[in-house]
Amino acid sequence: MGNRTGQQGRTSCWVLGGLGCLGLLILAFVLIYLLGRALQQSFGGTIQQAQQMAMKVEPRLKSLYQAIQRYASDHNGKYPPNLQALVPKYIDKEALQPIPIDEKTQIKIIYKPPKPTDPGDVIILEHQPPIVFRIKMFGESVETRITLQVQKDGRIAQFQESVSSSGERRVRQRVRPSTP
Repeated sequence: MGNRTGQQGRTSCWVLGGLGCLGLLILAFVLIYLLGRALQQSFGGTIQQAQQMAMKVEPRLKSLYQAIQRYASDHNGKYPPNLQALVPKYIDKEALQPIPIDEKTQIKIIYKPPKPTDPGDVIILEHQPPIVFRIKMFGESVETRITLQVQKDGRIAQFQESVSSSGERRVRQRVRPSTP
């Protein structure tokens, strides 16, 4: 009988330990879920706003690039000296107007005519000012500036610079494989 009691004690110890681990696991999942919701609420709106801005800028960059290519095709490979040279044959005058983002911000497209000897990765179109968004987390704030760029070969590059409130700076450029 004494032996049986010892086994029951061990069994209940295992059961209690298992229930405790299960409880900790459930608590961890709840905390992860709540943290994810908090991050989504903090960043979701800011990131979505930056994406909406990019969705206004990218189509304009693509249409200007296509107009530049048609111009070059009609002029024996020579690129236009400026974007105004594309009007009215290749694009409408409205395509050169700044893109309103909000009450304070208007995005302008900058054209840098390439030389015939420039490689395909030379930037010929980009927008100014960059798209800016700020994120605050754990007492630290990070400002990120994104500039969409079109290379001579038509690929779109995304130049991203992030600066934290502690002064840490990160720069990244990602080039998409497809052409506009």
